[in-house]
Amino acid sequence: MIDLEKQCTLVALSEEEKIADFDCGNEDLNDFFNHDAILYQRQLLGQTYFFRHDETGKIVCAFTWSPDGFKTSMLPNNRRRKVKKLIPYNKSLQSYPAFLIGRLGVSKDFNKQGIGSQLLEFIKFIAFVRYPNLIRFLLVDAYNDPSVLNYYQRNDFLFVFATEEQEREYHQKTGSEEILRTRYMFYDMMQWKNEFVERQ
Repeated sequence: MIDLEKQCTLVALSEEEKIADFDCGNEDLNDFFNHDAILYQRQLLGQTYFFRHDETGKIVCAFTWSPDGFKTSMLPNNRRRKVKKLIPYNKSLQSYPAFLIGRLGVSKDFNKQGIGSQLLEFIKFIAFVRYPNLIRFLLVDAYNDPSVLNYYQRNDFLFVFATEEQEREYHQKTGSEEILRTRYMFYDMMQWKNEFVERQ
């Protein structure tokens, strides 16, 4: 089993350090990391990082994130109330500080080794350490696939919309038979902060 912290090196994607031949089993993600990620960075749209295995030099996993806002004012009333319950003293804001995990993938060569959960734990850690007091939520538009949704749920992400139908209404796709391509999910960084304090 690969340990990201002990057996790999974190690399920030750059003109000198690009990703090539990355294969996570998803063509859309492969195309993004291998070709589009650097273009996104040139347009200041997000930063990509990847872990390189020290022994083999292979890319183990990669992710892209960017600043965002959790716009609770746009949510249905019941979901807005549930999210705002997480904020003490009833600090009502139109948008709460967040980072969006735009892309995330694990190489097929390193499947079934717990890499995905390690990567999300690292993202939570780096969010807390590098940007203290600036990120309340992590957001993700997760592929609407049971294995992907279960992955995020196992790592304590919650659905923004209780049901797919509610999310369909939000996207004004009521009555449509079209399956949603993604589901909007969030993680409350206060949970990670509390658990981090307990571990100290």
